[in-house]
Amino acid sequence: MISGFSVYRRNYGHWDISSPEHGRLFRLRGGPGQWDVVDERQGKGQNSKMPPPFKDQSAAIAYICAELMHELLTVDGQSPHVMESLNIGWTSEHDPMGPKA
Repeated sequence: MISGFSVYRRNYGHWDISSPEHGRLFRLRGGPGQWDVVDERQGKGQNSKMPPPFKDQSAAIAYICAELMHELLTVDGQSPHVMESLNIGWTSEHDPMGPKA
């Protein structure tokens, strides 16, 4: 999780998402109907384009926020739900949009 990040518009169709500690994290490039998200985080597939392009700018930003704000939390006093790891392998093989093992 990134403790804080900002969204800057460089010019029309060019947005940067960055943090003071980590520099630029994502690039958002495009226009109506096709917004490309480029992940620039160190060790996370730097400069890799995320397929497929988003049709809506707000959907692309929601994806970026979900990536940066992910927290793995368990409520005190409750048992965590555990999923079998075999489900992840099946998903990556049979669902092109699923997580990669």
